Amino acid sequence: MRTKVTLFFILALATTLGACTTTGSSSADSVTPTAVEYQEPDYYYDFDDILIPKEIKYVEAESYKLDNSKFRAAIMKFKGRVQVLELVQYFINNMSKDNWTLISNNKAGKLSVLNFEKFNKSCVIQVDDAFGSAITTIIAVEVKDGGTNGKSK
Repeated sequence: MRTKVTLFFILALATTLGACTTTGSSSADSVTPTAVEYQEPDYYYDFDDILIPKEIKYVEAESYKLDNSKFRAAIMKFKGRVQVLELVQYFINNMSKDNWTLISNNKAGKLSVLNFEKFNKSCVIQVDDAFGSAITTIIAVEVKDGGTNGKSK
């Protein structure tokens, strides 16, 4: 009986020491420069020239898309915990980089509305401050070249 207790004590001690050694090395291994430096990139969603910041996520249940032979349109809703003024400035900077022209920048209380245009596209971005979270609605329309200019043959 005494041999079994001693054996059990030695196994328990070995397991405890082994667990401490494993925990110490794995925590050191998990803090690598690669893991710390990785950041999720910003992304394009339905339009390849409207960059979306990684901090806001697409809300499919509150979004709508239409695509036919004459035009493509979308009402895209995004939500995330970001500063509204920084988000507005993000869109102003990045839409310019994608060759959009800012037509108007309107602010009313907690709501900001940006209006952008391109040759065959129009985009309205509405950013609403909702209790520390930003609700962003992007309404984008692209007119396609139908070849008939709206005239029937």
